[in-house]
Amino acid sequence: MKSILKYTSIFLIAFIIAGTIAYYSVRLFTKSADEIILPELTGKNIIYVLETLTNMGLNAKLYGTMYDDKIPRYCVISQDPKPGSTIKKGRDIIIYISKGAKENIIPDLRQISLKKALILLEKNEFKKGRISFTYSSDTEKGSVIAQYPIPFSNGLKGSLCNLLVSRGAKPTGLLMPDIKGLRLEKAAAIMENYHLFISSIVSDTDQNQDYGVILSYTPPAGSYLTCDTPVTFVVNDREKNKHMSPGKLNSAILLTYHLSPGFLKRHVRVETDMFGPIIDLYNEYMKPDEDINILIPLGIKAATNIFVDKKLEKTITVDPWNEDSDTGDIALWESLPPQFYQPISPGLEKN
Repeated sequence: MKSILKYTSIFLIAFIIAGTIAYYSVRLFTKSADEIILPELTGKNIIYVLETLTNMGLNAKLYGTMYDDKIPRYCVISQDPKPGSTIKKGRDIIIYISKGAKENIIPDLRQISLKKALILLEKNEFKKGRISFTYSSDTEKGSVIAQYPIPFSNGLKGSLCNLLVSRGAKPTGLLMPDIKGLRLEKAAAIMENYHLFISSIVSDTDQNQDYGVILSYTPPAGSYLTCDTPVTFVVNDREKNKHMSPGKLNSAILLTYHLSPGFLKRHVRVETDMFGPIIDLYNEYMKPDEDINILIPLGIKAATNIFVDKKLEKTITVDPWNEDSDTGDIALWESLPPQFYQPISPGLEKN
């Protein structure tokens, strides 16, 4: 019994001594290994990274690749452990490599409208570049003639695409007609017939000319121009340097007056001076309780009177030179008796 206890004690002591020696040996070996501070590898080319890690006694482990808009192709996107970590030689360093910015296929934008082309560019993650315009008889006005980069080529996501857009067929040139002395509405009709563009209308005063006639214009008569050439009118009026929107020449308002109920027909006469001399626009008998509707152009300075049974019931004066200061709309003045404007009928007394 004593022998068994003796040998057991010797075995335990030997085991403890051996374990202690092994522990301190491993610890001594670990302490003797070189410690390394891991450098920054992000953004570095893979060849440089492999050489650097190999020289430091570390193992590079490539775990994957991915697209990156900022990191160039074949450069490190991320690393593990992080830069500045203290590690031992022989450790594995996990790295991810960039495939560069993602490339998309440039869509074919030719022969489609500029609006649709810009939508397609945005949908395919490209941006609008320089847009230029030129005449083309083969491409509809407002559609894309050509593009750069060319269709179906590869382009970086977010890169610019330049477009050449059609202005339509090149207009045929013509000579500016002589319109001096014509009334504004007649001169505007000639411009429309020639497909010319009125850019501005300005007033001036000449006591020797009728109001509403063309005093001068540019370009002068005989000038070579196209439908894109801006034309300026100077029109005779009571005041100088007033401006009229050319859009009023093609606009009108509806003048409405409702006849009172009754049993007998009413004599209705509508007169105006919009064409120069005072003329009747309407002079007939109408049933009671009906509407009088008169379409009045906005581009002609004129007064219009409505008489019912020889009594002035309504006056409207249109002055295309005046603008509403708040809305920019044309100023209209309407009056019901008592009158605020002198009637345009020669024989009618002023109230």
